[in-house]
Amino acid sequence: MSLFPAFTADALLGLLQPLNVLCGLVAYFSWQIIYAMYLSPLRHVPGSLWFRISGFPMLLYQLRGLEPTLMKQFNQTYGGIFVMGPSRVAICNPKDSQTILSSHAFLKDKMYSNVELMEPNMFLTVDPELNKQRRRQMGPSMSLANLKQMEPAILDAGTKQLFNKWDWNIEQSADGITARVSYYNDLMLMAFDIISTLGFGQTHRSLTSGDTQITKWSVMPLVKTTLFRRFIAKSFYNEFDAFFALCTKAVSKRKKLLSGLQPNENKPKDILQSYIDAEDPESRIRMTTGQVVTETIIGLLAGSDTSSNTMTWTIHLLLMYPQYQARVVEEVRAAFDRDHIINYSEAKARLPLLEACIYESLRLNPVASNMPRLIPPGGATFQGHFIPGGYNLTISISAVNTNPTVWDKPYEFYPERFLDNEVNKRAMLTFSAGVRVCPGKNLAWMEMQSTLANIFNKYNLTIPADSLFKPDLVDDNGNPILMPRTVATTTVPQHPERDCIVI
Repeated sequence: MSLFPAFTADALLGLLQPLNVLCGLVAYFSWQIIYAMYLSPLRHVPGSLWFRISGFPMLLYQLRGLEPTLMKQFNQTYGGIFVMGPSRVAICNPKDSQTILSSHAFLKDKMYSNVELMEPNMFLTVDPELNKQRRRQMGPSMSLANLKQMEPAILDAGTKQLFNKWDWNIEQSADGITARVSYYNDLMLMAFDIISTLGFGQTHRSLTSGDTQITKWSVMPLVKTTLFRRFIAKSFYNEFDAFFALCTKAVSKRKKLLSGLQPNENKPKDILQSYIDAEDPESRIRMTTGQVVTETIIGLLAGSDTSSNTMTWTIHLLLMYPQYQARVVEEVRAAFDRDHIINYSEAKARLPLLEACIYESLRLNPVASNMPRLIPPGGATFQGHFIPGGYNLTISISAVNTNPTVWDKPYEFYPERFLDNEVNKRAMLTFSAGVRVCPGKNLAWMEMQSTLANIFNKYNLTIPADSLFKPDLVDDNGNPILMPRTVATTTVPQHPERDCIVI
């Protein structure tokens, strides 16, 4: 009995000798290469050897926020489908992407279910039946007809609050005429205030009040393990729990208000009320308080980032392409008086170039860089390559939106491609498409078009003299060099405090 532990220790020490370890590694990687090149079901799909044998290279790009850049490079090198891991392929072809997104057969990757919220929700669920039910319940809430009833609140928390902030900045400046503002930070807080006001039934003004505590609370737990929650990120979860409690209180307060309404009194017009009233027309099921809270939080987290980042990139692109900025300003000011607050319907009807510029910004800098999915049982064939069931695929939105076989001048800011061109608008997949199209798409457009129209109508925006990025600093193709970006949850400027300053 006493010899066994000694024998085991000696054997382990022998195995761990440098030469043995090296031989083991050589044998392992040799097998991985042989399998990837000659035995793997993905062996006929184009791609790099390193990505065939390990998921580690892609992980490195993801951690550095460079996945979209890599995908576009691989799209140019390998075409519309390529290997990005031992069991994962990337799809960069718009037609194939539309096919995948138009069917619930391609389930969301299980990575979505690793994000922990208190209840299953429409955005993160991998269950297509829950997704369908929640869309039936919430669809009317996000219709343009319903959102237009909320537009006064959207303009108050949005454009009007932003004007108050920037006018105050100007008044406090040395000359009383100009001010340096961080448009990334201000637009982010503004978008957060809009969604908070609509979702909580309370007036939120973090942009002008300076109270940004609620924005610090709105964090999303990313790992569903007790160890992570209790020990590694306890304070992280505590902040989220406080945020969840705030939302629950808002729902309870609204339901108490509703119970005291007289028959002739109108209900409030906001998303919170729409969610409370939401009912599945097929099952007649309504959402519980916990479900209302969860969907509100998801809408807040997803909605504020996507709209504010798109507005940030649109302003940056117009500053880098002053010929388009001049045309947008001319378009807006020819249509409206300078003191007029422009609403969404007016902007949509009378400002086609501004809308085209927003589309082009969404194309070049999609807020979501990829959409992971699972191949259904029985497999699927894309561009002549059969992918077995159970394997993973990723729709690369960045590569789809710049696919050179679809888009003319794919890397150039060229808004004309979206003027009177519904085909191109449908091919641009930033808001997804089909059965998984972004439910907040209408609200995002309402925010973006009205806010940007009002900004360019009232203010003259110029680049600071100390900016690192200017229209005359161009790349090898003659296009202005844009500020660097990174991918966290969404595609964001890498150094917003430095690069997102405007006069």
